[in-house]
Amino acid sequence: MLSELNQRATLLARTLTPDGGGGFAESWEAFATAWIALKPRDATDIVGADHLESKVRHIVTLRRRTDLAAGQRLAVGPRLFHIHAVLDAHQPLTTLHVQELP
Repeated sequence: MLSELNQRATLLARTLTPDGGGGFAESWEAFATAWIALKPRDATDIVGADHLESKVRHIVTLRRRTDLAAGQRLAVGPRLFHIHAVLDAHQPLTTLHVQELP
C-alpha cells in the first residue's frame, strides 16, 4: 500500500482574522505536506433550474496523522478537496473521505 502513496498533497487549515468591521476574513494556510493515494469513490450530478453541478468524491489514504479534522482541505497540484471525514486516525494509514471543490 505504501507504494501507492504517489501524489504529494498540501494540507490546509482555515484561519479567521478580524477584518476591522466586526467580522472575520477567511483564509487557508498550509500546515503540512504528505504523500497520498487518491482514488475516485463516486460522483453525483445535480440538475438545477439554470445549471448542472457535478460533485465528485474521493478516498484519500496517507500515513497516520493526528492533526487532521473534518472541515480542513487538501490540495493536490491545482485541485482542491474538502475533507468530510477522517477515518482510522489511530491506524498506520489514515483514510479521508473528501469532495473535490470546483
